[in-house]
Amino acid sequence: MTRVAKIPNSLSPYQRHVKRWSKCCKCSLHKQRRKVVIARGSVPTDILFVGEAPGASEDVIGRPFVGPAGKLLDRIINQAIDGQFDYCLTNLVCCIPKDEAVKGKLGAPPTECVIACAPRLHEFIQLCKPRLIVAVGQLSAKHIPQKDLSCPVIEIIHPAAILRMDVSQQSLAYQRCVVALEDAIEDL
Repeated sequence: MTRVAKIPNSLSPYQRHVKRWSKCCKCSLHKQRRKVVIARGSVPTDILFVGEAPGASEDVIGRPFVGPAGKLLDRIINQAIDGQFDYCLTNLVCCIPKDEAVKGKLGAPPTECVIACAPRLHEFIQLCKPRLIVAVGQLSAKHIPQKDLSCPVIEIIHPAAILRMDVSQQSLAYQRCVVALEDAIEDL
């Protein structure tokens, strides 16, 4: 019989969530992580940003979107919402998806890992009670269960994709993200 750690009732719902998922071994990604990366920001929140997976910086620090792509996302958010709303950032999966075939290379999280982490994401969405969910990238947009949500979901270009674009295209992609966010929050 598997023992489940008892979580003290004195913790907040968010603290209980973090404690429950901080030792997760539901998929193969747990074997290569340094830290479980749950969230960064306000819980509950007005706007929930859902990315794909932690990167190298996030795996070391234990918070999502803290590397170069995260700094760009912060700029997009700050320009679009200008302190009007609380927000929080998380990912489809909480562990870094290293490509085991190519040492040190990061890849997209495997579908089976996204599915294994879906209960955690669903629970986190319930804790956040967002008024808007922003899928950061196509993979996130594909895996966020929109039919089960009571708020709208929009998609923006992943900031890592913007950073990989030709310099002449980066400004336009950045502005598209800002405008998409501004348009979405007009309805909040």
